[in-house]
Amino acid sequence: MRADNSAHLAEAAQQRRLDCIERVQAVLNSLERDGGPITVAGVASQAGVSRTFLYDDAQTDLLTRLRNLAGGQPASGRPALSDKERITTKSHEAIVRALRGANRKLSEDNERLRIELAVALGQLRDLRRGIPTPAATQRD
Repeated sequence: MRADNSAHLAEAAQQRRLDCIERVQAVLNSLERDGGPITVAGVASQAGVSRTFLYDDAQTDLLTRLRNLAGGQPASGRPALSDKERITTKSHEAIVRALRGANRKLSEDNERLRIELAVALGQLRDLRRGIPTPAATQRD
């Protein structure tokens, strides 16, 4: 009869689980301290665990902490800026005005170029068909 090794297997599985939890905690601590994108996939990859491990009911505390940290970040995944680093409303409005002016100028340039292109293509078509252009008839 074989010896019952199930206690050893259960102990090894419990130790692997504790090691995984420790690695995830270390990654979360690092991300909380240093910043960076906080996602389930990213944390799982950095900690060397599966996403399924993080979503397991036994790891609800880890997943809750991960989601709380991720919730404190802007949608871009970067840490939020401090009040000193944020742009003032006045500066923001000045930038918006400048960008709108540049956009308006580019739109006007594009429209002018579209018209010039249409005229040039029309003249080219007329030349290929042998039809005198208005500019050529004025020179005669």
